[in-house]
Amino acid sequence: MRKDDCVIATSRVREQGLDQVAEAIVILVDAECFGAADALMRMCEPEVRLALVKQCGSKCTERLRTCDDEKVKNSVQRALDAAAQNALGRSDVVQLLGLLPLCSPLMRKSVEGLFPLLNEDTVEKLEDDEFAGALTMALNRIQQMDDPGKCLRELNSLLMIANNPQACGLPRAMRMMRSLCPVLSQLSVKWREDAAMVEFLAKLTGMTWREPTLQSISGIPAHARAEVLQIAVELAASSQTTEECLNRVRGLAALSDKIEKIDEGAGKGLKSHLMRVVLGWFAQWSEADYGACRGLLLETLTNLELGLQPGMASSISARVSVRGKPTTMLAHLADDFRQIVGNGDLRKAALLIRAAKLADFGSLAREKLIGAVIDKLSEAGYKAELRPFSFRVLAEKSTDVEQEEQRSVALQMAVVLTAAGDPECSQLADTIISIVFPMPQDPQWAVQRLIGPPKKNIVGVIPSPMIYALPLLCSPGHSAELDVILKMDGGQQLVARTAVDGLLNGTWNHAQLEFLFNALADRVDLGPALPAIQTTVRPEVGGKGRIEQVLDGAPLTDLKKMMSWHVDLSDTQIRHVRPWARGWRFVWVMFRAEPTRLRDPELFSILKDSMFLTGVKAIDAAAADGLRGGADELLHRLKFPWAQEALVAMRQLQGIQVNGTPLLSDGDLHNVMRAMFSDEQLGRDTLVWMGWVDDSATRVALHAVAAHALISLANDVSPCRFYPDRPANHVVGGMVRMFEFRVMRLLKIGKEVEASMGEEAWREISSKFPLRRTGMEPGMG
Repeated sequence: MRKDDCVIATSRVREQGLDQVAEAIVILVDAECFGAADALMRMCEPEVRLALVKQCGSKCTERLRTCDDEKVKNSVQRALDAAAQNALGRSDVVQLLGLLPLCSPLMRKSVEGLFPLLNEDTVEKLEDDEFAGALTMALNRIQQMDDPGKCLRELNSLLMIANNPQACGLPRAMRMMRSLCPVLSQLSVKWREDAAMVEFLAKLTGMTWREPTLQSISGIPAHARAEVLQIAVELAASSQTTEECLNRVRGLAALSDKIEKIDEGAGKGLKSHLMRVVLGWFAQWSEADYGACRGLLLETLTNLELGLQPGMASSISARVSVRGKPTTMLAHLADDFRQIVGNGDLRKAALLIRAAKLADFGSLAREKLIGAVIDKLSEAGYKAELRPFSFRVLAEKSTDVEQEEQRSVALQMAVVLTAAGDPECSQLADTIISIVFPMPQDPQWAVQRLIGPPKKNIVGVIPSPMIYALPLLCSPGHSAELDVILKMDGGQQLVARTAVDGLLNGTWNHAQLEFLFNALADRVDLGPALPAIQTTVRPEVGGKGRIEQVLDGAPLTDLKKMMSWHVDLSDTQIRHVRPWARGWRFVWVMFRAEPTRLRDPELFSILKDSMFLTGVKAIDAAAADGLRGGADELLHRLKFPWAQEALVAMRQLQGIQVNGTPLLSDGDLHNVMRAMFSDEQLGRDTLVWMGWVDDSATRVALHAVAAHALISLANDVSPCRFYPDRPANHVVGGMVRMFEFRVMRLLKIGKEVEASMGEEAWREISSKFPLRRTGMEPGMG
């Protein structure tokens, strides 16, 4: 009724009329009449407020709960809290769970502490989502109890429900037991001083097992079978004794073939889970348990592999048929792994995991390896955890010798973690390296610690420690050690300097050079370590300038030394990894440049030209980096046509190929063209030069690559490599106009270029840069 300017509720709304009230609240909230909407909500009985909220919708309810009017907002919150209090008093679990997310933090905490005990009738009424929420609430409350007797009574009540087939179906029972197991384990730790309590908890833990049967599995919906069987395997694996674990798993293994006949997917899934569990025991069980049960474990694996019943694998035919099967291979692999870990050779164990092509073994053995690594670090005075992730130094040693040994343990464990080839292990290794080895001099110390003192070479000379160590680090057996060195601050620079020193001085034989190229060419930038070729630049109009002269000084002399070593590199042994880092293509040209290796022996004299070598160095840098490459080497300052001649030589010369592949291939040539079209004069020179190429196929291929480079540059507004105050695409428009004129009108190779690029890419460049009808080549007199 209405009295004066107020609306007075003479009676509260129940289910009847709730639809109209919800509709009115939505209208009022949309009109921002929050006070009136709040009044309507409070006019409804507490037990229907959850239904009211659902009819209003989450968006409307949230606007009302978070409105700017503090008085209204607090009133709405009190109404919702009152509804939750009412549901708690009536032990209405469904209402309580629905209202809990809407309650205030204080009310939520109160409700969680007073959450009613679940019984068979309540469990039967709850939907799956509601049941999961109710069980979580009940277990949270149990864990907070200080009264052991009350705690045990409630746990026992839940287990009685889970073990009653009439009150709780198999899927729900298995979910309950999976949730109860960790709670029982935590409480055993909490009350470990109370022997009677621990004993009773152990009895309750024994009740967390409801063995699936063919009848019970066939009686549940198909979509629930896979989950039920997976939980059964988890519960079997977490049994309290080794004998109990094995018996339950063997029972499930015997059941798997029968299940597969009624549900192939569920049966195969069960076998997969069981094999993973048994393989985990191969790697993780104690020596006593493993020694006593190895035969049964292998028999179980064999049965799962062949679909045999227990005992059948003892026959000769069965043993012959299983020979070479993954299960048997895994068993022997696990034996080797356990022995290696037992001997303390964790690096070898990590490499065994990485080399194994059996993922099931690797993922399970890795956990045992990580535990052993953390134990080693703990002994040395470090605190390490992988989950949650942490690493810190607990206590630094007092003497220099002790500190060296402590750091040595950290270094060895970083190598072990890196060798495992696992992302989590690598993350922990990176953290160890950053905390224990932060100084630039640390990589050299680490190399000497890992490789040891140098030994005399074949002519009786003792090389420097790094010259001696680098080929060993690059050998396949030391890949983990090399990874650790390269991760250290200053490690990349140390390796690059050492590599350049050895290459310039002809220190290494061809086998060692193959190690270097295969291990470093794709990951270590030689550019800063190579001697800088000295040049003079003649200024030109507009402040630019071209390289007038290359000074034949000591740096150039050092680089030319490489042409005289005549190292018989076997290019078939070099992995043509893409992309190579800066400097390695240049070094390859210098080592491979011999008259006998070149199609045209006269090119050997050209390769010795100082300007040509400068061009090769610049092209190499551009090929290695599509964003910045060639800037430091002054690619845009080279006089025409040195850069272009170096490009064609590096791309086409036979004898300078790598494992039968051109030195510049794939994305390398694309990167070079991007660099060429980042400078106006360099781009124009390149387009003119491409038109002069004699071989028609090469000419078309170069223009196709150029078109792709122009497409990629078109939308690139990052700083230009040559002129950082301009965008990378600042000359693309002019280059495209010149490109289309030469391709379509002057050279008349448009169709050939389109065929080489592909129709889709040709349409893309045509759409980005529509053809302009010009009678003269743009920019040309």
